[in-house]
Amino acid sequence: MEFWDYDYGWVGSIHDGVLFQKIDVRNYVMKDKFLPYKLIGDATYQMWPWCYSPFKDEKDGLPRYKTHWNFIQSSIRKSMERTFGMLKDKFQILLKEVNIPSHHMPNLAMTCICLQNMHIVNSNGFDMD
Repeated sequence: MEFWDYDYGWVGSIHDGVLFQKIDVRNYVMKDKFLPYKLIGDATYQMWPWCYSPFKDEKDGLPRYKTHWNFIQSSIRKSMERTFGMLKDKFQILLKEVNIPSHHMPNLAMTCICLQNMHIVNSNGFDMD
């Protein structure tokens, strides 16, 4: 439930595949500098050795092993969605319009992400309040 990396500053309407072409983590995975870790993508991403995505439906349905993989892969993606949900739940300032200059927004987002990570890593001794 920790954030390892983030990239801020892209409009919400940009397609994930287009965005992936522009971010730094792409260079790491393309050069195998991200090993042993893998990226988890949704159905818009094709399967690569460094990116696990679900199998697409086939004309006669998916074989059992592909259906099982899609279930496992979906479960992993759900935990990532929960991580974002926790972040937005703890820091509701991220959900509304904020009256600060837009160039300060990356710092606000980074601060929330860092506090979230500190809470996860030190959950026994870190008081979010």
